[in-house]
Amino acid sequence: MTFETIEQRLENWGRVVRSPRFQSGECAAWAKLYVAIRDSGKTLDTPSMTKDEADGWLIERAWAMLPNHVYKWVLKYTWVWNMSPEQIRARMHKAHGVSLRGVKSEIVLADARTALCRNISALKAAEVLLKNVSEPCCKPEETSVE
Repeated sequence: MTFETIEQRLENWGRVVRSPRFQSGECAAWAKLYVAIRDSGKTLDTPSMTKDEADGWLIERAWAMLPNHVYKWVLKYTWVWNMSPEQIRARMHKAHGVSLRGVKSEIVLADARTALCRNISALKAAEVLLKNVSEPCCKPEETSVE
């Protein structure tokens, strides 16, 4: 599937992390495993992923990098938990002590999407850089101990 908007990517993210294939109690459990395997550089016997699943886990990684706690939970409640704006406002107030009344909740969601898009762009740029990096031109000098 090709995604034309960030909303389509966020809907895909929600589907991927809710997928029973990966679920083991919490939605991010498989994401943590996937990120650990990917970052280790090893190829282990992992289930093959579709492009949609890979993009969902890219969004999950970008979401995990968000420094703003409110942004993270507003996005997760909206796209993964499929909560309504009223439910999100109530949950944010009860669980996180954050009041999101009126237009403020729409602004927070828009700002959260913008921050997430920045993280996605940064991750993609980092991937491109890593793919273009070749072997170092010279090896570090060995120091001899006498």
